[in-house]
Amino acid sequence: MLGVLAGLEVMRALHEAGAETEAPLLLINWTNEEGARFAPPMMGSGAAMGLFTEAEILAKRDQAGLAFGDELKRIGWQGEADPAELQKVGAYLELHIEQGKQLEDAGLDVGVVTHALAQSWYEVTVEGEDAHGGSPMAGRRDAMMAAAPLIAAVEELALTTLAPDGEKGRGTVGVVEVYPSSRNVAPSRVFFSVDFRHSDPEALARMGAALTARAAEISAARKVTATVTPFWHSPLTPFDAALIERARASATARGLKWQDMPTAIGHDAVYMARKVPSVMIFCPCHGGLSHNEAESITPEWATAGLQVLADAALATAGLVRR
Repeated sequence: MLGVLAGLEVMRALHEAGAETEAPLLLINWTNEEGARFAPPMMGSGAAMGLFTEAEILAKRDQAGLAFGDELKRIGWQGEADPAELQKVGAYLELHIEQGKQLEDAGLDVGVVTHALAQSWYEVTVEGEDAHGGSPMAGRRDAMMAAAPLIAAVEELALTTLAPDGEKGRGTVGVVEVYPSSRNVAPSRVFFSVDFRHSDPEALARMGAALTARAAEISAARKVTATVTPFWHSPLTPFDAALIERARASATARGLKWQDMPTAIGHDAVYMARKVPSVMIFCPCHGGLSHNEAESITPEWATAGLQVLADAALATAGLVRR
């Protein structure tokens, strides 16, 4: 919301001042950046940049089996424009809250985002055999007891797989489903998601390979089947050097406290950067809290981010002087 409202404010300010730019400005409100209900994330920008076909995206279903395209029609939001038209834009700039605590902890006003970390998502299924909770432990093929060390390995691999500069990875298990999910039954099947991220693409690949190897070891030791399936990947993505420099110049000229930083989180700018010169600007958020009702920023943080966005956008579009 911050990015959309900030872009709208830039356009309103130009309009109220009677000013114009050499290149036209376009404000985009992307659909489904988060991928919470319909996966994968960043569907709108992904379709626009040709990473997904429009038909593929419209056919995606949520856990209830409802199709994305049908749900867009139901609420009156399925348009007719060709999303690939957005590949013709000259530059893309996005303001976003950091979704972390680095800027707040350092007392900084703005982060200039230089690149996006590489990400790999996996789906893991462990299959064993149901057993009553009162049955002897010997001989059980308990999917949960096999899945537990594999889930713990996600954190271990993130902390021990290092880049050449010593940077650690990041690992998250966000979804766990247990079958048959009964208090007194050792499960026959466990499904969980894995989210790996790293500043070093080679280290990221090692994390995935190590998880697959660990699954094979656990399968053999516990006589279960543990399958690790790649679900989604986003490569290390650099942002445009000229746009980065314009954001830095704005922050410096305005006397703001700023730093260069990567984003470890997927954003529409990451997909846009594959076809269009792009940059991101971060402002701090309280406690790094994100995707939460308690998420908040100060007006001062929002203003600093807006100013840098506006300066970089106008320097790129070319403000007409009269």
